[in-house]
Amino acid sequence: MVPAVNQVELHPFLQQAEVRRYDAEHGIATEAWSPLAKGGELLSEPVVADLARKHGRTPAQVVLRWHLQLGNVVIPKSVTPSRIRENLDVFGFTLDEADLTTLAALDRGERTGPDPDTFNVA
Repeated sequence: MVPAVNQVELHPFLQQAEVRRYDAEHGIATEAWSPLAKGGELLSEPVVADLARKHGRTPAQVVLRWHLQLGNVVIPKSVTPSRIRENLDVFGFTLDEADLTTLAALDRGERTGPDPDTFNVA
Protein backbone atom coordinates (compact mmCIF):
# COMPACT_ATOMS: atom_id res chain seq x y z
CA MET A 1 0.00 0.00 0.00
CA VAL A 2 1.28 3.46 -0.94
CA PRO A 3 1.01 6.22 1.68
CA ALA A 4 -1.23 9.16 0.82
CA VAL A 5 1.05 11.81 2.36
CA ASN A 6 4.77 12.07 3.04
CA GLN A 7 5.56 14.77 5.60
CA VAL A 8 9.16 15.95 5.39
CA GLU A 9 11.08 19.02 6.43
CA LEU A 10 10.72 21.26 3.42
CA HIS A 11 11.41 24.96 2.87
CA PRO A 12 13.55 27.07 0.50
CA PHE A 13 16.74 26.17 2.42
CA LEU A 14 15.90 22.41 2.16
CA GLN A 15 13.88 21.86 -1.00
CA GLN A 16 13.94 18.04 -1.10
CA ALA A 17 13.64 17.89 -4.92
CA GLU A 18 14.35 14.15 -5.08
CA VAL A 19 11.75 13.35 -2.42
CA ARG A 20 9.14 15.58 -4.08
CA ARG A 21 9.84 13.99 -7.47
CA TYR A 22 9.51 10.45 -6.03
CA ASP A 23 6.29 11.38 -4.24
CA ALA A 24 4.79 12.91 -7.40
CA GLU A 25 5.70 9.84 -9.48
CA HIS A 26 3.93 7.61 -6.96
CA GLY A 27 0.84 9.74 -6.32
CA ILE A 28 1.96 10.71 -2.82
CA ALA A 29 1.23 14.23 -1.55
CA THR A 30 4.29 15.94 -0.10
CA GLU A 31 3.52 17.88 3.07
CA ALA A 32 6.00 20.47 4.27
CA TRP A 33 7.08 20.09 7.87
CA SER A 34 8.50 23.40 9.12
CA PRO A 35 7.46 25.19 5.91
CA LEU A 36 8.88 28.52 7.12
CA ALA A 37 12.11 26.97 8.48
CA LYS A 38 11.05 28.13 11.95
CA GLY A 39 11.01 31.73 10.67
CA GLY A 40 14.15 33.56 11.63
CA GLU A 41 16.89 33.39 9.02
CA LEU A 42 14.66 32.36 6.10
CA LEU A 43 12.17 35.18 6.65
CA SER A 44 14.99 37.73 6.91
CA GLU A 45 16.81 36.34 3.84
CA PRO A 46 17.33 39.32 1.46
CA VAL A 47 16.06 37.35 -1.57
CA VAL A 48 12.81 36.54 0.23
CA ALA A 49 12.48 40.11 1.53
CA ASP A 50 13.00 41.49 -2.00
CA LEU A 51 10.28 39.22 -3.39
CA ALA A 52 7.96 40.24 -0.56
CA ARG A 53 8.46 43.92 -1.46
CA LYS A 54 7.97 43.16 -5.17
CA HIS A 55 4.60 41.53 -4.49
CA GLY A 56 3.49 43.76 -1.61
CA ARG A 57 3.41 40.76 0.74
CA THR A 58 5.25 39.52 3.78
CA PRO A 59 8.22 37.15 3.54
CA ALA A 60 6.10 34.38 5.10
CA GLN A 61 3.43 34.85 2.45
CA VAL A 62 6.04 34.57 -0.30
CA VAL A 63 7.39 31.32 1.14
CA LEU A 64 3.90 29.86 1.61
CA ARG A 65 2.98 30.82 -1.94
CA TRP A 66 6.19 29.13 -3.18
CA HIS A 67 5.09 25.91 -1.45
CA LEU A 68 1.64 26.04 -3.01
CA GLN A 69 2.97 26.69 -6.50
CA LEU A 70 5.32 23.70 -6.17
CA GLY A 71 2.32 21.56 -5.19
CA ASN A 72 3.30 21.01 -1.57
CA VAL A 73 0.74 20.62 1.18
CA VAL A 74 1.52 23.38 3.64
CA ILE A 75 0.04 23.90 7.11
CA PRO A 76 1.96 26.68 8.86
CA LYS A 77 1.79 26.81 12.65
CA SER A 78 0.81 29.97 14.46
CA VAL A 79 -1.18 30.92 17.52
CA THR A 80 -1.16 34.63 16.67
CA PRO A 81 -4.47 35.68 15.06
CA SER A 82 -2.85 38.26 12.77
CA ARG A 83 -0.32 35.72 11.51
CA ILE A 84 -3.02 33.10 10.98
CA ARG A 85 -4.93 35.62 8.81
CA GLU A 86 -1.70 36.52 6.99
CA ASN A 87 -0.93 32.84 6.35
CA LEU A 88 -4.34 32.37 4.74
CA ASP A 89 -3.93 35.40 2.47
CA VAL A 90 -1.64 33.78 -0.11
CA PHE A 91 -4.04 33.29 -3.01
CA GLY A 92 -4.17 36.87 -4.33
CA PHE A 93 -0.78 36.79 -6.04
CA THR A 94 1.45 34.47 -8.03
CA LEU A 95 5.20 34.07 -8.15
CA ASP A 96 6.53 34.20 -11.70
CA GLU A 97 9.15 31.85 -13.16
CA ALA A 98 11.97 34.29 -12.32
CA ASP A 99 10.77 34.40 -8.69
CA LEU A 100 10.67 30.59 -8.52
CA THR A 101 14.16 30.36 -10.01
CA THR A 102 15.44 32.88 -7.49
CA LEU A 103 13.95 30.88 -4.60
CA ALA A 104 15.30 27.61 -6.03
CA ALA A 105 18.80 29.06 -5.69
CA LEU A 106 18.34 29.25 -1.88
CA ASP A 107 18.53 25.45 -1.48
CA ARG A 108 21.39 24.75 0.94
CA GLY A 109 20.34 21.30 2.06
CA GLU A 110 20.04 22.93 5.50
CA ARG A 111 17.79 21.40 8.15
CA THR A 112 16.23 23.24 11.06
CA GLY A 113 15.07 20.00 12.67
CA PRO A 114 16.61 16.60 13.31
CA ASP A 115 17.94 14.53 10.42
CA PRO A 116 15.71 11.43 10.18
CA ASP A 117 18.71 9.39 9.00
CA THR A 118 20.57 9.97 12.26
CA PHE A 119 17.84 10.85 14.76
CA ASN A 120 17.85 8.66 17.90
CA VAL A 121 20.66 6.48 16.55
CA ALA A 122 22.53 4.95 19.46
